[in-house]
Amino acid sequence: MKHWFKMTLCCMIATLGLHAYSAKGMVAYKKLCKQCHGSGFKGAAMCESEEWEAYFFDAAKQLKKVHAKDAKAKKVFDSGYFKRHFESLGKFLQNNGRDMGVVRSCDGMNCG
Repeated sequence: MKHWFKMTLCCMIATLGLHAYSAKGMVAYKKLCKQCHGSGFKGAAMCESEEWEAYFFDAAKQLKKVHAKDAKAKKVFDSGYFKRHFESLGKFLQNNGRDMGVVRSCDGMNCG
């Protein structure tokens, strides 16, 4: 019984950790956004989580609209990498928005 309880507790903690910090999203941010918006945590703090959700709704239509006059950004949005990873990027930004309290720390490999 104790073993089952420990296993369940570990799974719950791991699930919460994965939800709170999106490593794939951090990597996507570093490749796509860092050059213009700074570190991942600085960039995520530009908006609140609900704002990020709105930006990434409908295949990031609103985000693309905000960057419409920037040729460099248009090239990023047209890339296959963005099309494959925009959901992870959106999740990372939502989970680390300025209204989320303490920003999750870097894990050493993905520090932004």
